[in-house]
Amino acid sequence: MKTKIEYLVPLFAISLLPCGCRESFEEVDDVRFDVSTASATFKAGEPVRFSFRGNPDFIWFYSGERGNEYAFKEQDRIVETRMTFSFTTTTASGTKGYPNPARVPISYSTDFSGEYTEEAVREATWIDITDRFDMPTDIGATDLLSGEVNISDFYPDNDTPLYLSFHYVVEAYDATAAGGNGNGRTQWNFKSPKINGIAGESSAVLYDIASSNWTIVRAASFEGATSLPDINSSRILLRSEFQPPVSRECWAVAGPIHKMDYINEGPDMGVGIKAMAEAALTGYSYVYTEPGEYTATFVAANSNVYERRELVRSVKIRIVEDEGSITPPEAGEWNE
Repeated sequence: MKTKIEYLVPLFAISLLPCGCRESFEEVDDVRFDVSTASATFKAGEPVRFSFRGNPDFIWFYSGERGNEYAFKEQDRIVETRMTFSFTTTTASGTKGYPNPARVPISYSTDFSGEYTEEAVREATWIDITDRFDMPTDIGATDLLSGEVNISDFYPDNDTPLYLSFHYVVEAYDATAAGGNGNGRTQWNFKSPKINGIAGESSAVLYDIASSNWTIVRAASFEGATSLPDINSSRILLRSEFQPPVSRECWAVAGPIHKMDYINEGPDMGVGIKAMAEAALTGYSYVYTEPGEYTATFVAANSNVYERRELVRSVKIRIVEDEGSITPPEAGEWNE
């Protein structure tokens, strides 16, 4: 045992000796970096050349465009959201030039009880907004786009939900109508109804056909009908039998649709254009497609495992419309 202890003590003593690893610490060099452009004004669609001086280990680029601004590098971008309603419409069956029905009103309500019965629907206040949409005027329409209609202004406050409806009324069949061709029923097929949230140039579906809770409410006049309206995962089909003996009435109602005021797009991220292992850059080119004034920002950095040093350089530029130019003639051309 004595021999073994005498052997371990020197090893323990060695382990207490000062470590020489801190002596290998390498201080990071100061960042030397500048950016310039040949002009302060450029045409949209042409490359903007940023010239560099210096050779930092890393360079990140922020164009100054929305979604790529240095000012939002560490700041969430909170954006006001505009809510829109859209769908496509197909009309089929019936007599050309005499659709039955010729119009399916689109309305909204803020006082509907949410009870999907004929009585509750009739008691609610419905405001007609049909004329804001592109709608068919005859049979034979195929996937007619409604357009994106802003519904944000329909909300009375931030807490009251919105309800939407299609109101479908088929007149009783009359064989003498339409010059003796009859007024056979027209089917109205509304495909992919959705509520979009639009913030700046970004758009996302907030409510699709399922989450909107679209529900068919049939009036008592549909009793005995042999063909009924229905809804599946992609469309709302409003119909009755082709020759109804009495007028048929129903609604397709969606809701509650809650208001979304703002979304958080998070901070903006720069584009890395140089890493440590890459060769030095003498410049960088970027194309701006939209006229405007931008602050292009470059973040240059030197770093190792112990330290990081950073330098930020910004250049303000103006992008104008490309209206073309006149090339002057060569010398002597006027005399030929």
